[in-house]
Amino acid sequence: MTREDRAITILDLMHQAWAILGTGDEAEQLICRVLGKAASADGAALVGLDATGAPMAHAAWPNDRLSAALADVAGRGRSHSTSILRGGQHPVLGEVVLIGAEFDDQPASRPRSRILVLSKKGGFSADGKSLLADAAAPLNFLMPQAADACQLSRQANTAAEAAAALNLTPREVEVLQLLADGLLARTIATRLGLSPRTVHKHLSNVYTKLGVHDRLVAVGIAREHGLITA
Repeated sequence: MTREDRAITILDLMHQAWAILGTGDEAEQLICRVLGKAASADGAALVGLDATGAPMAHAAWPNDRLSAALADVAGRGRSHSTSILRGGQHPVLGEVVLIGAEFDDQPASRPRSRILVLSKKGGFSADGKSLLADAAAPLNFLMPQAADACQLSRQANTAAEAAAALNLTPREVEVLQLLADGLLARTIATRLGLSPRTVHKHLSNVYTKLGVHDRLVAVGIAREHGLITA
């Protein structure tokens, strides 16, 4: 694989990923699949931290068989390297390559950052290593964008499912979100281009469907169900 071929592979990956940002986990899966195949890896996983701070694979290629082991490699601790591309030998996985800042070094403003971990028994070829080295900087930019977009997509899907379960219309959810943001009915009406009377009607419907009579309780229920953002 020539340097030009590597550049084409990386640019194509960036273009494809950017085009599907926000479509569920597809962008994260794409990163694992394209680089895993191009580097002839045995497996690849995009690893982040769960709510408890433990490493977990958010996407994997070609399947989940190696995902737990790859996540464990990413979460083992600092490698005392400031490079976003690093690697070593694993007793079971063989050679491993990690792309992305160590979790301890990632800024608090990027809580959904990822580390891409790839493995290959017998070691990666010179071409594979060169590809991953060239891809490190673009990936370090792309992975947080993909993670944020996927997170937003998951939240939207959760909200849609919750709205359907509670029999709330999109407009009622919209009014409820603005209510949660601290807006009064008159301000909500102005924001949505509705009359205050219409907004009050929507709020009445929301309270009835949720079985409550208080805005704070309604907002609390909506947040519990993932219907609105905090």
